[in-house]
Order: sequence, then structure tokens, then C-alpha cells
Amino acid sequence: MHTLLSALKIAALFAIIPISTTAYAGPDHAGGHMEHMNDVQKKLKKALGNKYYQPVPAATKKQLILGKTIFTKSCVACHGKKGNGKGPASATLKQKPADFTDAEHSKFYSDQGRIYIIKKGIKNTPMSGWENTFNEKEILSLHAYIRSLRTTKNVKKHNHSHGGHDH
Repeated sequence: MHTLLSALKIAALFAIIPISTTAYAGPDHAGGHMEHMNDVQKKLKKALGNKYYQPVPAATKKQLILGKTIFTKSCVACHGKKGNGKGPASATLKQKPADFTDAEHSKFYSDQGRIYIIKKGIKNTPMSGWENTFNEKEILSLHAYIRSLRTTKNVKKHNHSHGGHDH
């Protein structure tokens, strides 16, 4: 009886989770998604100042290899193997993970902004900071790999009043 009760509780939890997440993400980023992204971008610009727009050098093959290894071990659960935001844990998250494969959406934050997000995370979201786990070389390699996931064939149609962006 205890096992049946536990199974019913788990089933009920999974039935509730999709309802609670629909207000935060959808095909057109409903439920305040863009407001949240704009808020994060403002905070990034404030934290980084002029560095926000500073270019990041092109990735080396070594960086991409190391970045992929780190991504596979630490990011796939939420962002998925392909980096499309559809990892196994994403179904349980109120705010959906970023889709790094969407080239249009992936331009919203600058590269320096993304690196800052990798280091510090995003407050009040499931995205935690990794600066105490990875060194600078590893973080830059992870960013290089994430950036490599953007492809023009994955440009998705977005209903954004201010043009292309990413998070």
C-alpha cells in the first residue's frame, strides 16, 4: 500500500509540474519571458560596464573539446545533449533552460554577458553559477562550446518586438 501511495504522489507531482511551467515558457516566450531577459540584460550591463560589449576571441579546437566535456558532464541535465534546452530535468523547471542552438535567440546577451552568467548564474532561476567549480580556462572553454552550438539553420521565428536575442 505504501508503494502505491508513493507512486500516486509521484504521478500527481508530474501532472502538476507542466501546469506550473506553462506560465513561464512557451513557443512565443509567454509569461514574462522577455521581461525577465531584459531585466537580466540590464543587470549584466550594470555589472560588466563597458566590458559587456568586449569581443571574445574565436574558439580553439582545444577549447571546444574541453568545453564539450564540461557541457556533457555539467549542463546536459537541463540544456540537453544538443544544447536545445530540452534536458531530462527541464520538464521539472519553472523557467525553461536556454536553447543554445537557436542562433537568433542566442544573440540577446553579449558573449561577455554569457560568460558572466556561466560564472555567477542568474538569481531566482535554476541557473546556478559555476565560478567555484570551474577555473577561468574551463569557463571560457564551456562558453566557446555553447557558442559553437548556434547555427543559422536553427533560426526560429520569434515574436520579439526588439529583434534577435538570447539568454
